[in-house]
This record gives sequence, C-alpha cells and structure tokens, in this order.
Amino acid sequence: MKKQVLKLALLASCLSMLLTGCFFRSVDELYAIPQPSKDYEALQVRLSEAIAQGGEYAAPLSGEMIQAVQLQDLDGDGKQEAIAFFRFAGDEKPLKIYIFRQQQESYELLTMVEHAGTAINCVDYVQLDDTPFREMVVSWQISDKVRSLAAYSLGHMEAEELIRTDYDSYKLYDLDQDNQQELVVFRTPMAGSPQAEMYDFDGDLSLAGTAPLSRGIASGADEGIRAGYLVDRVPALFAVSGYGGSGTITDVFVSRNGELRNVTLDPETEESGETVRFYTQVYETDINSDGITEIPQPLPLAEYKLITETVNFWLIHWRQFDVEGAPTRVFTTYHNDRDGWYFVLPDEWVSHLSLSRSDLTGSGERAVTFSYWTGEENSEPQSFLTIYRLTGSNRSLRANRGERFILTESGDTIYAAEFRDGWDCGLTQEEVKARFNLIKTDWYNGT
Repeated sequence: MKKQVLKLALLASCLSMLLTGCFFRSVDELYAIPQPSKDYEALQVRLSEAIAQGGEYAAPLSGEMIQAVQLQDLDGDGKQEAIAFFRFAGDEKPLKIYIFRQQQESYELLTMVEHAGTAINCVDYVQLDDTPFREMVVSWQISDKVRSLAAYSLGHMEAEELIRTDYDSYKLYDLDQDNQQELVVFRTPMAGSPQAEMYDFDGDLSLAGTAPLSRGIASGADEGIRAGYLVDRVPALFAVSGYGGSGTITDVFVSRNGELRNVTLDPETEESGETVRFYTQVYETDINSDGITEIPQPLPLAEYKLITETVNFWLIHWRQFDVEGAPTRVFTTYHNDRDGWYFVLPDEWVSHLSLSRSDLTGSGERAVTFSYWTGEENSEPQSFLTIYRLTGSNRSLRANRGERFILTESGDTIYAAEFRDGWDCGLTQEEVKARFNLIKTDWYNGT
C-alpha cells in the first residue's frame, strides 16, 4: 500500500513539472497577445506608404477574391506575391493595384496597374497561356451601368495589358481542354445584338471566335453563367438571360475546332427555344450527380377544379444536351421551393398527377399531397402520398403520428411522409426516402 501511495505521489510531481517549468513559459508569456510576423510587418510598411500618399483600400466588390490585400503565387516560384487594391481620390486614374514581391525581410513594388473608374468590381488569377506566370483578369467599375474588362500578363512581373473590352458578363473556363482557360465575354455591341466572344491564347491572347445569343434578349447572360458538361463530357458554358419579361432562356456554348458555337440556337428562329422557361425557381445543375449538366424544362401541372389561370404547381423535366443541341430527358421532379425539397417522380406518375397544399397556420406543419387523376372533370383525384415539413418543439411527436415515417432532418426541421389509401403508387417507404431530396441553395443563383 505504501509503494502504491509513493507511485501516485511521484506521478503527481511529474505532472506538476509538465504544467509549469517544463514549458519554460511565464504567466505573462502565456497570456501575451500574439505578435505579427516579420513578413507581415515588412508588407505593412509598404501598404502604409501607399496610404500616406493618399490611398485608401478598395477591395473588389464581388467574386471569390474580395480582400483588400491578397496573396498569390503569380510567377510559379512557390512564393506568394502580395496584391493590394487602392483608390486615390482626385487622380485621373484613381483605381490602382499594387503587386509586391518579398525580398528576404522586406517587400518591393514590382509593378502597378491603374484604371479610371469608381471601383474594382472583381479580380481573377488564371492560367491563360503556356508560361509559368498567371494572368490577372480585372473588372473595372466605370459607372453604375458601365464596366470594363481587362486581362494583364504578369510575365517577369511587368504588367502588360492583353485585352480590354466592355462587357455584360464573362466566364473563365477551359472550353477546349488544353489545360489553359479561355476568356468568354458576353456583350452587346453598339447597334448590335448580344453575342459571346471567346479569347484564346495562340502566341498572344486574341479573339478566337464569336457566336450569337438568342434574339430578343436585353443583354448577354444577365441571369448568370454556369460551367459544366454536355453528353460525352464536352465542356460547355450555360448562359442564362432574361426572356419575355418574366422568363429566362439558356444559350449553350462549346468550342469546336477552335471556334465558338451556340449549340442550342435554332437557326430559323434565332433562339434557343428548347431552353425557354417561365418558372424560374431552378437553374441548370447536375441534379443526378453523373457529371453532366441538366437544364430544367418546367411544365405547368393541371389542377382539379381550378378556377383561376394561376399556375400553382410545376413539374420539371431535367434534360441533358449533346454537342448538336439535341436534348434527352433524365427524369422528372416536383420542386417545392417554398418548403425546400424536391421529389423524383416515377415515370408512370407524370401524366396522371395532381397536387394540393394543406398548411396548418401557426402549427409549424406544411404539407403537399400527391394524387392520381385522369384529368377528367367528373373524376376526382385519388390521394396516395403526403409529404410534410414539420417545425416547432413537438415536431418529433408529429413526425411519428399515425402512419407517418421520417424522410430526413435538417436543423430544426423534420420532413416526413405518409401513404394514403386512394391509389397504390407502387413505392415502399425506402423508395420514397430515396426519391426525396433537399434543395441546394446554390441552385437559386446563376453563377
């Protein structure tokens, strides 16, 4: 017993040493504010000099890179350069981008890019050519409605302007699969129609080709651009534009033999008629996770005893396109954007489906019921499945009430379902769960 007590005492003594003297740190050291590195201090000297000369930070307004000071390896040597964004009020070209390189314990200014305008809208660092150096693409905000796009070569750390153009929107993407990104600009020339212009590197960055957008749109891809793939993994850009006042239209662009093509454009109508839609709550996405981008084709769903012309429910055919612009339907869904979920419909449901809502005000329970309906006025729909969105403190109790079964949970929300006796839908509980999905929030933007 005495030996055991002695062992415990020795162990306690060792732990005491580890927690104090063995770290060789005083109490003041343990609670000291972390000090900035010498690299940070050296860079701060250069930034302070610019501010002392009248500069103020002017971080990019949008995009993935929105910091006022950014670190990027621009020359491929494994070391990061510092890029700082400033505005000098009163200068003829008030917007300035400083590029600093670290030299041992200090930073030196390598080059500066400047432009007239009110703000720097966004910036990208990309590989446009076959050199180790990365190019810088900058969107300059000239006024509320006018923006200028420029690409700069930073070879040997001397900024050279490669192109400059006005634009409606743009996208950087490797369309021809040469491991270098192409710059595709969507713009509306003066006294002309919206078009896409592809800039590619072939000795220098130059205009490789143009292709029209659909006739009748106000401006190019004003609803957003998505990069993705067509059938057979062909890279493509999906440019979404406003159409007909309340709808959208998607033009699909590919690079074929060095030329830019709009594969969905009908040469007779001069529109991508296959992609027009007036239900605009969903965008292009790889909805079935097969690596191919699907384009939604919403169809209004007829309702039993509908007394207004308002469409309350839509079915969505999700279709893939090939390089010739021919569509193939993958499957059909019902999207409940209000409750944040969608359901993949069996094909045999599509032509005989009726939907209805049943929301219990103040109870935290919203429901959609699926019914079988022949479409005839004298034939009533036969309900067969209800899907619930449940919130509130007693949501777990309500999710298991009667014959209900839980589909999934998300935060403080439970999604549940219940079979009805009106029609045999042919699905089991597990199959209903497999077809039920939550909507991803990024589907609702066109970037």
